Amino acid sequence: MQVTELPINSLVNSYRLMAIANPTLHTLIAELGVECQRVIMLVHQLQLPNISDRQKVDLLAELNASIIHLQSHCDEELQDLMADELENITP
Repeated sequence: MQVTELPINSLVNSYRLMAIANPTLHTLIAELGVECQRVIMLVHQLQLPNISDRQKVDLLAELNASIIHLQSHCDEELQDLMADELENITP
């Protein structure tokens, strides 16, 4: 299975972040986890011996897209939601 064939929606839905009450924050963290898994998988594929130049191009393009997605995903909204969640935790 190639990375682009991953069923992302089903992966996000499979995350069970019971400790996160806010549904928006839950979804954003689940999506972050899925994207991080994608990056790890791409890095591992780039470490395989004897990959063709075409495979390398495809993997690097996918990795670039994932990095951009992660960068845009970790925006002020996510940070604010996490801050709100932290404020609601009683030690």
